[in-house]
Amino acid sequence: MGRTEKLSRYMNEHHDEFTALLEEAVILESPTQGEKNDLAACRDFFSNLFAQIGFACTVVPSEDVRYGDHLLMEYGTGENQILFVGHYDTVYPKGSFEPLWKIDGRKAFGPGVLDMKGGDIQVYMACKACIDLGLLPQDSRIVFFLSSDEETGSLSSQRHYEYHAKRSKAAFVMESAKGDYIGGAKIGRFGRGVYSFFAHGTQAHSGLEPSRAESGLRELAKQAVRLEDLTFYDKNNETLTVACTCLESGNAIWPTVPGDGKLTIDVRYSSEQLANTYDAFYKNLTAFNPKVRVETKGGINKPPFDKENIGNKALYKRAIEVAARLGIELKGEVVMGGSDGNFTSAVGCPTLDGLGMTGDFVHNPKEYINLDCVPLRGAMVAELALRTLEG
Repeated sequence: MGRTEKLSRYMNEHHDEFTALLEEAVILESPTQGEKNDLAACRDFFSNLFAQIGFACTVVPSEDVRYGDHLLMEYGTGENQILFVGHYDTVYPKGSFEPLWKIDGRKAFGPGVLDMKGGDIQVYMACKACIDLGLLPQDSRIVFFLSSDEETGSLSSQRHYEYHAKRSKAAFVMESAKGDYIGGAKIGRFGRGVYSFFAHGTQAHSGLEPSRAESGLRELAKQAVRLEDLTFYDKNNETLTVACTCLESGNAIWPTVPGDGKLTIDVRYSSEQLANTYDAFYKNLTAFNPKVRVETKGGINKPPFDKENIGNKALYKRAIEVAARLGIELKGEVVMGGSDGNFTSAVGCPTLDGLGMTGDFVHNPKEYINLDCVPLRGAMVAELALRTLEG
């Protein structure tokens, strides 16, 4: 029996273990800005779990007090290092799901089951299989960095991912695949920018003298239309999307035309050149009303994850070959949403994303994974890791 077949059999034999561990992880609710005790409990669950198979686990303090601490898990001391990328925070406020865990047929439901505690448990199963079966090369080292702030942009964890990626032969991002297809993967991601525009005008009574107002609300409403109209798709093989996510100005209770306000936009872009061009535009935005001053804060949050990068293409090719051995036709896609894979790819580490669960409804109370796909995809991840360590 070949190595790939051994890994596949192992994953099938330990499928119930995967499901039980995932249930434990999901029940430990961990919203990004949740209670510190809840976040610590989830973090400690993963620390204790990986310690059982020989990982050295270190709590890495977050530099932002709003979030929980990160977790660094390391196995081996060799020079050939690979990096697994994950996060344990979720977007759901505590108590959003009732029940917290449910299996219906071959689907499992719960907060973060797809994004991305299922992928985190898959890392454990893949590593455990390699260790139990004695498959790891001697000169190998596995690093798994599990962050607490991915859902809000990884502001505290970004530098840690970049540090470990620079020292790794490859980064495997255990975010979910796109949809239910067993061979799904993500081979590229758009970059992201977040900008806030602050209007500084003059307020006035909305009944007695509205004409004296230099309305910040009106200014930002016009800017919102202007900015969203910048969106274009597949123009000279480039895409830019602009979405207004928040407009704050005035108070509905008071009869006052507001002078000030704040507009926030989320920008997705397909290339670094496009990002830099529009970054300059946003930072020098001109006001429609010359009597209202517009100030810009923010900038590029995530660089693009480029599917045409030579290292990324070579890793994807290797993954296609591994998947084929398991009867899977791997199909990589470029998606607009960002991940921590944007950071690892940008520092030159060959990166492959979407290696976690298959399923649907990310960031939605209907979020689920396909349990039937877990064993084969787990074997694929384990074999891909081994080939990378050997290559």
